[in-house]
Formats: sequence, structure tokens, C-alpha cells
Amino acid sequence: MGEIKLSEYLCGLRQATTVNELEDAIQAPFKHSFHGRTWAAICKVRIEAGNAICANHPNGKFVPRMIGKKLVVAGESYGVGRGGNSTGIRYTWHSAGDFAKSVLKQNGFTTRAASRIWDSWAQYPHRCLSVVEEALAGGYPDPVMNTLIFSHTGCGPVNISVEQNDADKFDKRATLACKCSGTLFDWGGGFSDDFTFINWRCNRCADVFTEYVTPERMREIRQPRLPIAA
Repeated sequence: MGEIKLSEYLCGLRQATTVNELEDAIQAPFKHSFHGRTWAAICKVRIEAGNAICANHPNGKFVPRMIGKKLVVAGESYGVGRGGNSTGIRYTWHSAGDFAKSVLKQNGFTTRAASRIWDSWAQYPHRCLSVVEEALAGGYPDPVMNTLIFSHTGCGPVNISVEQNDADKFDKRATLACKCSGTLFDWGGGFSDDFTFINWRCNRCADVFTEYVTPERMREIRQPRLPIAA
């Protein structure tokens, strides 16, 4: 099949009534760049088609959508101002996300599931339906907090001793005992699905552990000159 025209491509998007039909339409052989008016037109029609599919789906109410100036999710709405910063992000967008995730959690979704839904709805709302369905089936459980969870086997032990760490006046790392009799060190962390985590690496074995932490636990870990709970 040869390449199709823009008008034909957009028509295919508009005619899609199911997730599979819209995915097929998105994959149709139309060559386009991801910039400029053509891409903007494609995005507009694709999002409209996705929202229409969600509106007719039993679980579509859990997919957030903008209706005028309001963000709507699960029958609740939140007014979102039109003003934005230099990057185009609306000033109230973070609070809008907090609102949407709060409503989702009130409807039985986990914190992690609510975060995944919020992160996946905007550009491809029809794809968010699969996230919603997986979450309703028990997917995306919240992690156990303040507990070491084996993550993976890394490339090897970290090259640091307890003595070297204790002697560091400015960047001393928190430590824990490892089951291999080595020492686990706070080896950085991050933020995922509304949870803060710390990665622990050992100076004797290659095991890497993750610990999802509460704010109180985070303060303990990042003040390693004070004793911390095992």
C-alpha cells in the first residue's frame, strides 16, 4: 500500500470508533514530520478521536480529559487557568494533577496507578484505557514502604569501604548491613509514581536493593551522621 494523503490520514483517525481501529489509523502509511502545522493537526484529531472512544467506553470516565477550561475525571471537574509559563505549562497544572490523582484514589485506584493514569492520558487518551483496565484488575500495587526490596544484580560491588565513608566530612553516605556480610551504601535515589526511593549498593556483592521511603525515613537516611534504623 502506498503513502496516503493528509486528508485521508485524518479521515481514518476520525472514523475510528475503537482502540484497535484508532491504533490502525495511527499506523497508516502517511509520512509526516513531528513538527509544524501538519503534526499539530494530526495531534488535534487523534486526541479528539481518543476522547470520543473513551467517552463511549465503560471505564472511560477514569481517563482524565479537558472540557473547555475544566479537567474532568470520574465525574468530578477542576478549573484550569489558561495562563502558562515560558515552556507552555499551565500555572495550575501541578494542582490539577493532584486533583485528578486524588479523585482516582477515592475511586479505589492505588497511588501508583493514579500516577500512571495521569502520566499517560494527554496525548493518546485511548491508550490510557489499557492502564485503567490493568489497574482495575489489580495492577500497579503500591510498594511496601521503608523496606529493602531486591532490585537486580549489578555489575559488581561498589569501590568504597566503611572506613573511607566514615572519614568523609562532606559526603558521608548512610549504610546498612548486607546479608552477604558486606555493607550497603546509599547510592542515590529518585522519584517514581509519586514515591521517593533510595538505591542501596553493596561493597562486597553485586546485589542492588531499592527502598521506597516515607519523608521521615528519607530524613534519617540523608543524615548519616546520626544512627538509622535497620
